[in-house]
Amino acid sequence: MTNTAENIAKVTALKTIKETQWVGNLTFDSLDKCLTSMNFNTLNSGWYKPTALRINGLKGIFMLNEDGGLNFEQKVTKLEENKFLIESLSNEGFNQFENKYCELI
Repeated sequence: MTNTAENIAKVTALKTIKETQWVGNLTFDSLDKCLTSMNFNTLNSGWYKPTALRINGLKGIFMLNEDGGLNFEQKVTKLEENKFLIESLSNEGFNQFENKYCELI
Protein backbone atom coordinates (compact mmCIF):
# COMPACT_ATOMS: atom_id res chain seq x y z
CA MET A 1 0.00 0.00 0.00
CA THR A 2 1.31 3.43 -0.83
CA ASN A 3 2.09 5.52 2.22
CA THR A 4 -0.08 8.52 1.32
CA ALA A 5 -1.97 10.86 3.62
CA GLU A 6 -5.23 9.44 2.24
CA ASN A 7 -4.30 5.81 3.01
CA ILE A 8 -3.04 6.71 6.49
CA ALA A 9 -6.32 8.55 7.18
CA LYS A 10 -8.34 5.60 5.83
CA VAL A 11 -6.57 3.13 8.12
CA THR A 12 -6.93 5.44 11.12
CA ALA A 13 -10.64 5.93 10.39
CA LEU A 14 -11.17 2.18 9.91
CA LYS A 15 -9.72 1.54 13.34
CA THR A 16 -12.65 3.48 14.84
CA ILE A 17 -15.23 1.17 13.24
CA LYS A 18 -16.70 -1.58 15.43
CA GLU A 19 -16.89 -5.12 14.08
CA THR A 20 -20.69 -4.92 14.40
CA GLN A 21 -20.69 -2.19 11.75
CA TRP A 22 -19.59 -4.65 9.05
CA VAL A 23 -22.29 -6.66 7.29
CA GLY A 24 -22.05 -9.38 4.69
CA ASN A 25 -23.58 -12.43 3.17
CA LEU A 26 -21.51 -13.14 0.04
CA THR A 27 -19.36 -16.21 0.50
CA PHE A 28 -16.86 -17.76 -1.90
CA ASP A 29 -14.52 -20.73 -1.74
CA SER A 30 -11.34 -18.70 -2.26
CA LEU A 31 -9.85 -15.33 -1.41
CA ASP A 32 -9.16 -14.73 -5.11
CA LYS A 33 -12.88 -15.04 -5.94
CA CYS A 34 -13.73 -12.61 -3.15
CA LEU A 35 -11.22 -10.06 -4.42
CA THR A 36 -12.50 -10.44 -7.98
CA SER A 37 -16.06 -9.84 -6.79
CA MET A 38 -14.97 -6.81 -4.75
CA ASN A 39 -13.08 -5.46 -7.76
CA PHE A 40 -16.36 -5.27 -9.69
CA ASN A 41 -17.52 -2.60 -7.20
CA THR A 42 -14.57 -0.29 -7.83
CA LEU A 43 -13.22 2.02 -10.53
CA ASN A 44 -10.33 -0.37 -11.20
CA SER A 45 -9.87 -1.58 -14.75
CA GLY A 46 -11.13 -4.99 -15.80
CA TRP A 47 -7.51 -6.01 -16.32
CA TYR A 48 -6.51 -5.35 -12.71
CA LYS A 49 -5.71 -8.42 -10.63
CA PRO A 50 -6.66 -7.37 -7.08
CA THR A 51 -4.07 -7.44 -4.33
CA ALA A 52 -4.94 -8.59 -0.80
CA LEU A 53 -3.64 -6.74 2.24
CA ARG A 54 -3.68 -7.35 5.98
CA ILE A 55 -3.40 -4.27 8.17
CA ASN A 56 -2.07 -4.34 11.73
CA GLY A 57 -4.83 -3.52 14.18
CA LEU A 58 -7.68 -4.42 11.80
CA LYS A 59 -9.50 -7.71 11.38
CA GLY A 60 -9.96 -9.10 7.90
CA ILE A 61 -8.27 -8.87 4.55
CA PHE A 62 -8.57 -5.67 2.55
CA MET A 63 -8.03 -4.99 -1.14
CA LEU A 64 -5.64 -2.53 -2.70
CA ASN A 65 -6.98 -0.60 -5.63
CA GLU A 66 -5.09 -0.33 -8.89
CA ASP A 67 -3.85 3.17 -7.96
CA GLY A 68 -2.38 1.95 -4.64
CA GLY A 69 -5.26 3.29 -2.58
CA LEU A 70 -6.98 1.21 0.05
CA ASN A 71 -10.46 -0.10 -0.78
CA PHE A 72 -11.93 0.67 2.63
CA GLU A 73 -15.60 -0.15 2.01
CA GLN A 74 -15.23 -3.94 1.94
CA LYS A 75 -13.13 -6.61 3.57
CA VAL A 76 -12.86 -10.40 3.54
CA THR A 77 -13.06 -12.64 6.57
CA LYS A 78 -11.92 -16.27 6.44
CA LEU A 79 -14.65 -18.33 8.09
CA GLU A 80 -13.12 -21.77 7.62
CA GLU A 81 -11.04 -23.70 5.11
CA ASN A 82 -12.36 -22.83 1.64
CA LYS A 83 -15.01 -20.42 2.94
CA PHE A 84 -14.52 -16.66 2.78
CA LEU A 85 -17.05 -13.91 3.56
CA ILE A 86 -17.16 -10.47 1.95
CA GLU A 87 -18.29 -7.83 4.44
CA SER A 88 -19.22 -4.23 3.65
CA LEU A 89 -19.48 -1.22 5.90
CA SER A 90 -23.04 -0.64 7.11
CA ASN A 91 -24.54 2.80 6.47
CA GLU A 92 -23.80 3.78 10.06
CA GLY A 93 -20.25 2.45 9.76
CA PHE A 94 -19.70 4.31 6.49
CA ASN A 95 -20.96 7.57 8.02
CA GLN A 96 -18.66 7.14 11.01
CA PHE A 97 -15.74 6.34 8.69
CA GLU A 98 -16.46 9.36 6.49
CA ASN A 99 -16.70 11.74 9.46
CA LYS A 100 -13.38 10.54 10.91
CA TYR A 101 -11.67 10.50 7.48
CA CYS A 102 -12.78 14.08 6.74
CA GLU A 103 -11.56 15.15 10.17
CA LEU A 104 -8.12 13.69 9.40
CA ILE A 105 -7.72 15.02 5.85
